[in-house]
Amino acid sequence: MNYLKNTLPLCCVLLLLFAVSTGSAFAFSGGPPNEVTGAPNESTCVQCHTGNDLNVSGGSLMLAIPETYEPNEVYTIVVNLSRTGQSRWGFEMTALDADGARAGSFAADEAENTKLSEANSKQYIKHTSIGTAQGTTDEHSWEFQWTAPDADIGPITFYAAGNASNGNFNPVDDYIYTEQKESTPPIPVVADVSLEVVGDTALSTTDAVAGVSYTLKVTNTGNMMDTVSLEASAEVGIEGTVLGSFSENSIALEAEASAEVTLTVKGDLLTTPGDYAITVTATSGTDNTMMAEVTTTTTIEMPPPPPTPWDVNDDGTVNIQDLVLVANQFGESGEGLKGDLNGDGTVNIQDLVIVASHFGEDTSN
Repeated sequence: MNYLKNTLPLCCVLLLLFAVSTGSAFAFSGGPPNEVTGAPNESTCVQCHTGNDLNVSGGSLMLAIPETYEPNEVYTIVVNLSRTGQSRWGFEMTALDADGARAGSFAADEAENTKLSEANSKQYIKHTSIGTAQGTTDEHSWEFQWTAPDADIGPITFYAAGNASNGNFNPVDDYIYTEQKESTPPIPVVADVSLEVVGDTALSTTDAVAGVSYTLKVTNTGNMMDTVSLEASAEVGIEGTVLGSFSENSIALEAEASAEVTLTVKGDLLTTPGDYAITVTATSGTDNTMMAEVTTTTTIEMPPPPPTPWDVNDDGTVNIQDLVLVANQFGESGEGLKGDLNGDGTVNIQDLVIVASHFGEDTSN
C-alpha cells in the first residue's frame, strides 16, 4: 500500500485533493502551480483538467497589455476569460523576454483577487480563492499592474492560461484556454529631411524685379509625419537686395513623402547686375537640428539699352543717312516698315520729325 502511495502520479494526487475539497471548483482554487502558462518549456492547466481539448471553441482568453512599453513605466493588465455557462474562474500569467527570462514585475491587486509566485527565476501572477469569482457566470476579468523593465530589452511576450469551470467539483467539466501577446519597445523617432533642386541650379534674367523661379523637392526622410519649414538667405548690397520667396513656407509630409515648392529669386529696381547666391534651408519641425541646404546662383544681367528707332540704320549715330532712309519710304503703309518710327502704320512727316529731333545723337552707349 505504501508503495502504491509513493508511485501515484502527481496529477492523480491533485485530482484526489480536488475530490476531497469542499470549497473548490477545481484542483487549485487558491492558485495553480507555477509554470502552467503555456510559455516555452511550460505546460498548461489542461494536464490536470483533462475533460476537454485545449482552446476548444465556445470560449476565449483575452489579454489587454500595452502594445509598446517605456522602461520603468507602470501599466494596467487585464485578463478576461469567458465561456457561456461556466461560473468559476482561474488564470496564471508570466512575462518573458526573447530568451525566456523574466521581464518586468507584476503587482497583485489590492482586493486580493491575485497573488504572486516565482519559479526558475520567472515571476507568475495568478488567481486567489477570492479571485475565482465563484457564481459569476459566462465571463470574468482580473486587473492588476505590471512595471516594465528598467531598460529596453526588446520584445516582451505575456503568456497566460485560464480555467473556465462550472464549479461542480469535477475537473472534466473545466475548459482550459491559453493566449499570448507581445509588447515591444517604442520605435525611436527619427526626424530628417532632404532638399534638392529639380533642374538647373543657376538661371539668369535681365528683369531683376520679375526674377527667376526654381523648383525645389522637399522630402521627409524621417519615420513619422513632420512639418518642414523653409527659409532663404538674402543678398543685400548698397544698391539693392536680391532675395528668395516660396510658394509655401512650410509643408506637412508623411514619412518618406516628398513635395515640390517654387523658389522665386528676384531683386528690387536698384539691384546691380551680378551673380547672387541664395541658400535655402529646410528644417524639420520635429527636430530642428535636422536640416538640409541647397544653393541657387542667379545672374542678373545688364538690361539691353532702350530702343533707338531714329537711328534707322543702327550705325550708332543719327544723321542724314537716317533721314534719307525714312524719306525713301515716305507715304508707304503697312507692317514692319523701318521708316515707321512711331509705329502708326504709315511713314509720314511725323517720322521725319522724330529723326530730326535726335539729329546728331550717339546711340552706341
